[in-house]
Amino acid sequence: MKKALIINEGFSNNLGDQAIRESMTSLLQDSDFHTEFAYFTNPRLSRLPQYDYLVEATGNNVVAPMSFSSKVRLNLAFFYWISMNYKSIRQKLSAGNYDVIVIGGGQLVESSGKDYPSRFAVALYWWTYLIKKFSKAKIYMIGVGVGTTFNGKEKKLFASALSRIDLVWVRDQFSKTRLQEQFGRKAIVTPDIAFYSGKNRVEEENLNSKALVGITNYKEVFSKYNKMAKSNEAYYEEWYAEVSNYLRRGLTVELFYTTITDAAETIAFRDYVSNKYKVEMEIAKLASVEDLKQLYRSASDVYSGRMHALILAMKHQCKVKAYLISQKLQSFNDEYIASGTQTIEYSKKIRGTFNDLMLDNIKL
Repeated sequence: MKKALIINEGFSNNLGDQAIRESMTSLLQDSDFHTEFAYFTNPRLSRLPQYDYLVEATGNNVVAPMSFSSKVRLNLAFFYWISMNYKSIRQKLSAGNYDVIVIGGGQLVESSGKDYPSRFAVALYWWTYLIKKFSKAKIYMIGVGVGTTFNGKEKKLFASALSRIDLVWVRDQFSKTRLQEQFGRKAIVTPDIAFYSGKNRVEEENLNSKALVGITNYKEVFSKYNKMAKSNEAYYEEWYAEVSNYLRRGLTVELFYTTITDAAETIAFRDYVSNKYKVEMEIAKLASVEDLKQLYRSASDVYSGRMHALILAMKHQCKVKAYLISQKLQSFNDEYIASGTQTIEYSKKIRGTFNDLMLDNIKL
């Protein structure tokens, strides 16, 4: 049996990243690959932790000032990262004897937004360097998103890493354009890998009347992508306007999240609405991707600023609306939500592209 190593952020606390790992594993196993997994930015972590989102969210909405030692590590991230992860990566590659190594999906070609390189730029550089050194496997980057701007260090690291990759698939036209403009690398556009359903299975349509609202963290996400001043309160008012629309339609509203920091923002938003408008909203209790899928089976509508939360909702036949927090969400909205295409068609396209392009290029 052919053997593949999947590398992405699938062990993070982001349920979207975990869903990507699940879909990528299904895609390769459906094509008769034996698969193994490695955590892209933390290769030493060998299993998915048990995250307690609401408990860990308590007090997590405050961004602490960066310590001096943290600043030093960030500026020396290129050397610090490989010193911590070299042994784990070398052992994985030397023992694996992989036919193909798949990196992705997710927003892996992304900037830190600062003067130091992003952890994605550092990780991609070292992973591709060591794969070429210790493995004969072809390297494929599948279903990735590409950010808007990059600092000089990131441009050099990403350009070097991309030159070692045999085939690149991106998940939207914007990413294809930015990859060409920033790094001179051509790419194929395919739907986000999270759209893939094992053997192209279709979820049953539900007839429920409940709206799920998933606010994204103000400091970690909104402020990163939106430099124009908007207060936390103004941000909450935008989200509450959508809650009000759902309530006027007679839908019950439940709050949800897909990361620990979003869970913290959800708690703060619930308390804000309760104090100001005397409206009480329940917060879903989630601990896994399966919990999130079960939640979607109870809902008719989903409003979120997280792309993979929206993709999973679309797969469960929910009506979705995106909070357009970033260019990534705008591109996703234009290409996937606005089109009205059924998600099963995206799943079939992913499988077809994989078979036509990837398998044809693997010499076993």
